[in-house]
Amino acid sequence: MNDIANLKKVLEVAATAPGNYARFELAGLIDTSSCNPNKKLVSNWQTAFMQLTPIDKQTVRISPGLFLANVADIVYRGMSSGSRGKHYIYFAGSKWNQARIAARKHSFSWWGINDSTPVINVASRLLPVRPVDMAIAGVVDDNFIKLLLNSLQQPSVIRGYPSRICEVAARLWGQKIPPVLGVICTGENLFDYQRELLEMVFGAIVIEEYGCQETGISGMACPEAGRLHLDTNRCFYEVVDGELVTTDLFNYVMPLVRYKCGDILQLHNEPCLCGRPGLTAKVLGRIEDQIRTLEGIKYPGEIRMPSFDSILNYQVVRQDHKMNIWLQPHPNSELSLKGLSNWIDNTFGEVEVQLLLDETAYNYKSQSKQEIEVNKYSNEDTRWIRIITTGKWADWLNQGWLPKGHLYKTAQLLQQLINPAVIVNSGLPATTKALLKRVLESQLEPQAEIITARVLLFACTFLTDASEIKSIYNQAVQRLLAVIKPTHNQDAALIDLLVPSLYLDTEFACNIWTKYSDYARFSKLDVFNVHNLLSALEAAAQFMRKSELTSITNHLRPIVSILIGDLNFFAPRFGIWLLAHWCELIHGQAVAPIETIQPPLFDKFITNWLMWRQQMIKAEKDIDIDVALSKLQSVAKSPQEKVRVYIERGYGTLVTGKKLEPSKWLQIIKQSAGILDNKPPNHDIDPVPWVPILQSLAQRLFEINELELAYQCLVASAAPNSRTSAFERLAFQVNDKQSVILY
Repeated sequence: MNDIANLKKVLEVAATAPGNYARFELAGLIDTSSCNPNKKLVSNWQTAFMQLTPIDKQTVRISPGLFLANVADIVYRGMSSGSRGKHYIYFAGSKWNQARIAARKHSFSWWGINDSTPVINVASRLLPVRPVDMAIAGVVDDNFIKLLLNSLQQPSVIRGYPSRICEVAARLWGQKIPPVLGVICTGENLFDYQRELLEMVFGAIVIEEYGCQETGISGMACPEAGRLHLDTNRCFYEVVDGELVTTDLFNYVMPLVRYKCGDILQLHNEPCLCGRPGLTAKVLGRIEDQIRTLEGIKYPGEIRMPSFDSILNYQVVRQDHKMNIWLQPHPNSELSLKGLSNWIDNTFGEVEVQLLLDETAYNYKSQSKQEIEVNKYSNEDTRWIRIITTGKWADWLNQGWLPKGHLYKTAQLLQQLINPAVIVNSGLPATTKALLKRVLESQLEPQAEIITARVLLFACTFLTDASEIKSIYNQAVQRLLAVIKPTHNQDAALIDLLVPSLYLDTEFACNIWTKYSDYARFSKLDVFNVHNLLSALEAAAQFMRKSELTSITNHLRPIVSILIGDLNFFAPRFGIWLLAHWCELIHGQAVAPIETIQPPLFDKFITNWLMWRQQMIKAEKDIDIDVALSKLQSVAKSPQEKVRVYIERGYGTLVTGKKLEPSKWLQIIKQSAGILDNKPPNHDIDPVPWVPILQSLAQRLFEINELELAYQCLVASAAPNSRTSAFERLAFQVNDKQSVILY
């Protein structure tokens, strides 16, 4: 009965969203009597529900804001699958997220996968969910295989798209592989030959998983009968003309009712032999993935994909009367195409076939370590130092170039930190930690020591254990000060000494400033400093959320966007006064000695900005915004400074608990921030500091029924996360879904 009660509740919530109201009314689902202004359901709502016209992804994508029912409880932001580029951003709340995690835990338990069992997402766009999980993205090459093997340090579960995992399995053929507890295939149809290959290579059971986040769909095969069980506690399922129609039972933020996700399913009529209750099904494919065969139009899941003795892995693309077949041959057999040819003739008839042979499947060999004559490459070390301190990091990363001299491991560590092919939720992956240890053990000449110490300080922002951070920090400081003369030195490296005070405990932060603030007082930022600070500000925001040392985070969320916005604005005029201000904001008290943090007296805007921020932090609700900002407004000369005054006024409004007036702030945002005006982004305008204002404005716009604008504000107010963004860019470039049979 719980699913009926949950269905009724989600319908009542969905009825308040304009995108649903017209079809709810047409189906007779809503009581339209004059005495019912709150859009209550009719008494026979279950009958009326079955008359409700389904909606598809395209309908929601046109005006997603009209399907918002609540914006006060958003804890999850995702993107619909969009296999043909037709995706949209969706939002969900705490109840939905709890149900998602519980459903995953429940189905995992069938296979003995508990909270301590790592799940490694391999060659996909899937991010780690739990602290023990991780993900590896990138081109499936020798380096990728090494990363995977190094990551299997304890018995783990591998998860990903079957086409991609099979590509990995073909490269691993014949190698000794650490224990794998299971292989979860998700996102695509799983075929017989793939199951055979994966079981043979990994020596583990293959588990079929099915899900669609925006609809609340989740399902996993049972161990006893291998049938795909749909989680009916999370979602109400129907099949209409072969197409799956769902109603998410827990999304009260953006409820999708009788939603056609585009998947074609075949429900089983008889109960599963395993004895578990609920629906079981076979996924046939996407509605647009129809393929012409001798037996007529078929979906991928209706076509048998057999294994062939001399072929490990293959993919078929049908194009009218032509067919492209990519294959990875078996390394221990002479390639024979007879079986494949017979299958093509019997399945598709006479078609023109072009074979694309991938011979790299079995060319992977572990390379023995070779000592490099590093002294030959000192010029490369110097060039690399110049690139990361004065040049664009994106150019260096895109080239994939590492110096072959003394700094090879240092450069490799920095590359893994900022452009991770491996990502975990609990600090750094084991492979990067091992590299970090090797860098700590190295001893280099002075110039290499300086940049290595800076990279070690940068690495501290990615660690989660405070004692480990402090240990590495102290080692890096010793290395740095051993080769730098600190008295009034202009070396930008000295600024890095103060950066960890942003995210370490208050006592340690005060100690850092007492020891090293005079060293960095006269230093100027370089490119490395900027990247270090950006990363540290994200770590500081996490520290604030966990420690709750200051109430300012309750008003200005996400605080990371404010900190990064400050840096972007003041970077050309940076001084350690800004670091000191951030420390006070983060720790809730002054951390730096007052004599070391005076702003430049000639810069009236900085002086008055600091005075305003001090008032905002200390006075909070009692502050008079107009009075407090009047001096700052009077000294704002450049267009950028005038825009900054608007931003600070928005922050002040939020801190005092007042509501933003929508029409006024929409106009300000469109004119000053270049956001929400449907124009190409202006790269001279930084949208990051506007995020807390946009989030608050979304709530106000929702309250006055401006739902499309509210939705646009929510989409534009994503919190910055450089590490996840870098990983996702890599994953989306090279690890997309690729069904092994498509038209």
